[in-house]
Amino acid sequence: MNEIVTLEPWSPLPLVIPALIVLAGVVVSIIGTHRRIKPLRETGYVAIVFGALAAGGMTYSMSGIWDTEQRTDALVSLGYETPTFSASMGLGAGEAPPIAFQAVRDGVRVRGVLVHVEDDTWQVQEIAEEED
Repeated sequence: MNEIVTLEPWSPLPLVIPALIVLAGVVVSIIGTHRRIKPLRETGYVAIVFGALAAGGMTYSMSGIWDTEQRTDALVSLGYETPTFSASMGLGAGEAPPIAFQAVRDGVRVRGVLVHVEDDTWQVQEIAEEED
């Protein structure tokens, strides 16, 4: 089976919340500095650090979760059941590495890879099992 699937890219819209926290922290720290209110200024600093850490953590985790869900949905739509993916490391410049997967199709365990074609398009390739 060599099917082509399209995976929607991750939307960074949820990162607006930590950006607003950082912006609020900057405003609060400026107000605290002008009015010479140390607790207000330090609260602003904490908000800046918290917002920046939240944005970093959300970027790291949410994009990976989104990608996995998109790959799972694409394989399920092709008739695969319970797909699982192995981690891949892309060391090539600008090129996405193939992503290995295992799933059940028609009651039989199959292995395969998702190969990047272009933009958001990936090709599903099954790997034939060698019989002993």
